[in-house]
Amino acid sequence: MRFKKTTLGIILFLFVNLVAHADFGNWFVANKRLSIALDSSEKLISYRFTCQEDMSLSAFALYCSEAIHPPGYMVSLQEDKGGLPSGVALASSTYVPRAQSWSVIHLDPVPLLTGKVYHLVVRHDRLRGGGHPVGLIGPSNYSSFLTTDVLNHLHPNNGSPDPQSNTLLFEKGAWKLMNQEPVYAIYGVGSKYQGNPYDDPGVRPIFGKTLQGQVLHFHCAYTAQALAFRVRKQGNPASPLNYQILVNDYRAHKCTPFYSSTAFAPNQVSSNFQWVTVGLPPQIQKLFRAECWYFVFQTDSGRASKDPPGCEDCYVLSDEGNSGGLANASDLTFDGGPHLSRATCSVDGGDPFHWIDEFERDANVGAIGPTCPPSNSAVFNPIPTPIFLGNEPRFDP
Repeated sequence: MRFKKTTLGIILFLFVNLVAHADFGNWFVANKRLSIALDSSEKLISYRFTCQEDMSLSAFALYCSEAIHPPGYMVSLQEDKGGLPSGVALASSTYVPRAQSWSVIHLDPVPLLTGKVYHLVVRHDRLRGGGHPVGLIGPSNYSSFLTTDVLNHLHPNNGSPDPQSNTLLFEKGAWKLMNQEPVYAIYGVGSKYQGNPYDDPGVRPIFGKTLQGQVLHFHCAYTAQALAFRVRKQGNPASPLNYQILVNDYRAHKCTPFYSSTAFAPNQVSSNFQWVTVGLPPQIQKLFRAECWYFVFQTDSGRASKDPPGCEDCYVLSDEGNSGGLANASDLTFDGGPHLSRATCSVDGGDPFHWIDEFERDANVGAIGPTCPPSNSAVFNPIPTPIFLGNEPRFDP
């Protein structure tokens, strides 16, 4: 595959200030799964979050990573008091977790307010509705609950800030911050939901005929000044990493090249994940219509490997996904649904008709530029009630 040469400068740096100016992209990251074991009645977990919109909470969901002869657990919603759970349950429910799966727990509706901080607190349910302890908890009877390793302080669905998001652990009589990303979902009456559904951090290997990328659906005619992505090298790739922008013909399920260039040489990227930003030429910056565009990466270097991350002497793009079993998971991920954003790959060198979309995953790829202008809702005059005509034929029952 040949790529167009360009004299554009290449900017590589840790991604810090550009996020505030980016309108389209999945900036939410995770490298690996973590889990916290609740193997004692004295231990509690809190998932702390800021409510995105007013809602009447009717259910919440948690992911259990391990369950060894598990006892019952109580999950309660509590208000925040000085960064810690208040200790007073606004609503609660009990359940027995199942390993490697999501559980949706229903409860009586309770109002949540926009911008207010809340806690989902998980603890051993000692009494199970009775007057004395029931069930064992300990090294042979416990469940572990999922978190991920990078604390983003972002809402995954739109990248808006949540500086209060965190995971807390209560043990030895005190709460402590874990600085891990809470994995949870909450559901409200009237199809409202929010949370972090990304229970499956992953990587996307790029080598030879295997291309990887992200589909972005711009919300307006967009001026994309640069492309940002989170990448690392595996081993010692001999060829540069290239990128393509493809136009999607959704009627024919065909993707055709719009622009291509080189992102960087092998010696310009680390073996650790970092954000990289590559400028786009002025002649194409203003040509992005409000539709799906494919941003994909390719290299002539590398080979497949049976060991993680699936290739050697190659490049690796980071991504996050949902493993399944969570209601409305795709609407909780970046951009609010698979139609607007999704990971994509090609395993045959980029055949226009053979792109494979992965709707429950998002790669860390974004376009940098000004935000879309606010949309103005049209105002329509009410239609007057029709005037009955004297000779108009009517049906009389």
